[in-house]
Amino acid sequence: MTDARWTRRRALAVTGAGAALGGLLPAGRAGESSRPTSATDFARGVLAGFDHHRLVAIGEAHGQQEHGDALQLLLADPRLPEVVDDVVVEFGNARHQPVVDRFVAGGAVDDATLRKVWRDTTQSPAGTGDQPIREQFFRTVRAVNWTLPPQRRIRVLLGDPPIDWSKISTQAQVDALLEQRDAFAASLVEREVLAKGRRALICYGSGHVLHGSADHVVALIEQRTGSRVHVIVSGTHPRLAGHPRRTVIPCAGTWLASVDAGQFMDAPPLCGQPLGKVADAVLYLGRPSDLTRSLWNPAIFLDPVYWAELRRRNAINGNHLDLEQYRRQQPIGWSEGPPAGCG
Repeated sequence: MTDARWTRRRALAVTGAGAALGGLLPAGRAGESSRPTSATDFARGVLAGFDHHRLVAIGEAHGQQEHGDALQLLLADPRLPEVVDDVVVEFGNARHQPVVDRFVAGGAVDDATLRKVWRDTTQSPAGTGDQPIREQFFRTVRAVNWTLPPQRRIRVLLGDPPIDWSKISTQAQVDALLEQRDAFAASLVEREVLAKGRRALICYGSGHVLHGSADHVVALIEQRTGSRVHVIVSGTHPRLAGHPRRTVIPCAGTWLASVDAGQFMDAPPLCGQPLGKVADAVLYLGRPSDLTRSLWNPAIFLDPVYWAELRRRNAINGNHLDLEQYRRQQPIGWSEGPPAGCG
């Protein structure tokens, strides 16, 4: 029987379409070290991953402000363009790849056209992408590239299948594309990154980037190409509280290797699996009580044209979503109650 606390928001955290990680665990056994000596700051932890891998994946905490902040700082680090050629993102419709290529290279793109990149994904209308951290991501890459010669500019690869909402009229059409999400992204990485001898940062929901996670992005890449991906997932734990925020701690050789991944990530489907089996390192962003949400401006949804399109998409999906929530102010706190845990 499914635990009632295993909410849709928690499920989305694992599948990569919604919230983030944040499960808590009891304190460890006496005598165990809770501060691995190899812990490092976020940028250094990511850069170190590229020492032995062409691909580094960050299990994203969707909609979490602190995760967005950490990503902004990483993108702005002057060392990143030395080791990263591409950033592959889940929150962008591949149909608009030419738009993003032009924008991040410094070209002129009007706001209405740019917004379609994150608004017109397969996750709409449940995930509109209207949180400020989404637009900030693309604008940060553009600003970073402005300082770089063309051959060193970072390219953003849009990993969501190229859905054309103007031609969608049934949920079956959407479902067909939803089923392709991970395979599409894996093929994109193979074609645009590995086949061209490039290196990429992969920013996807944590469920998509875990080692051995069935038919998800990282597992598919590793199965098809033999290329090992360095996986960093975000999460929290009382024993990590002594670390500075935005710290990366490796799993290998530390107590994190044996932690139950389902409890650590507050994801019951992963219960019983050691964290060290599915991830290589952890990004600590702070205690649950310190974490916040990146919230959209409710006024966005007063645009009658945009609102009508969201209502149309919701009707296609059987009107399962309460769209009015978008027009209401939401609570800023991240924690939504006790973790589901592993029973």
